[in-house]
Amino acid sequence: MIESNRKLIAVLVFPIVALMFLAGYKSYLVNTGSEVILPITGYDPRDLLSGHYLTYQVDYGVEEICNGRGKMLREGYVCLNPKKFSFSPINNCQQMIKGICKRRNRLDAGIERYYIPEDQAKDLDRKVRSGKASIVVSVHPSGTAQIKDLLIDGKPWRSSKNN
Repeated sequence: MIESNRKLIAVLVFPIVALMFLAGYKSYLVNTGSEVILPITGYDPRDLLSGHYLTYQVDYGVEEICNGRGKMLREGYVCLNPKKFSFSPINNCQQMIKGICKRRNRLDAGIERYYIPEDQAKDLDRKVRSGKASIVVSVHPSGTAQIKDLLIDGKPWRSSKNN
């Protein structure tokens, strides 16, 4: 009986500890990275199961992203300063974002979706599609990027939702 109670406690505590670790890691990335603002353009992925997310393409300002021969699904690196793309880490890069080339001209760095409340979904999607949006990203020296905020016309979306 006591042994089964210990197992039950362990099973219940493990997910809580894992979520706390994940939240702490994301907070660490946001607080230790350098901030950069990147323009985004919206598109419709036709994914009905993804919930209320804005899905968009990030404009890194770099030509020839993920244009390589052979199969995709390989690591890619975008240097934001100076602007450059490579399939290997870039030396002397001030701000570098690491991702996976899933398709030609598309780097998946984990910052391509932003969760939004259901009541704001249509309005924000329309504004993103009109080219008025950008994201604030924290870029860690390791190349990991984490979204900090969504900007509409240069202002945080929460302050512009009534406009």
